Amino acid sequence: MATILGTLPKGEKVGIAFSGGLDTSAAVHWMRAQGAIPYAYTAHLGQPDESDYAEIPRKALRYGAEKARLVECRPQLVAEGIAAIQCGAFHIATGGATYFNTTPLGRAVTGTMLVVAMREDDVGIWSDGSTYKGNDIERFYRYGLLANP
Repeated sequence: MATILGTLPKGEKVGIAFSGGLDTSAAVHWMRAQGAIPYAYTAHLGQPDESDYAEIPRKALRYGAEKARLVECRPQLVAEGIAAIQCGAFHIATGGATYFNTTPLGRAVTGTMLVVAMREDDVGIWSDGSTYKGNDIERFYRYGLLANP
């Protein structure tokens, strides 16, 4: 059964979905300073704006992660994207142009694949690094439960 913790556990592995941005970098550093053992997981979804994916886990290590992994998620995202396109999901129009909004699929793939990777490393506590902007915390929580109820 899933439990939402009210405090950070000291001396225990805590996984974090690590983007390499300011929020997750600060979170890893803070977790380590508070006595937790942070494990950082970065989803490789093939975003074209990322010039060096291998640098992201190295950055997590510099901020205090015990272990940092780049998790290959592109094949799963492709499979989910093709299924969505085949059934016409997420077909929207804006500014006169129609497109397939696959951002929600990226969240689903990230949430499930990173939790699977955490389980492989015997990490039973995970965090998403979101700062309560939007609904990412709910998405990661719910998709994470699919991989680790």
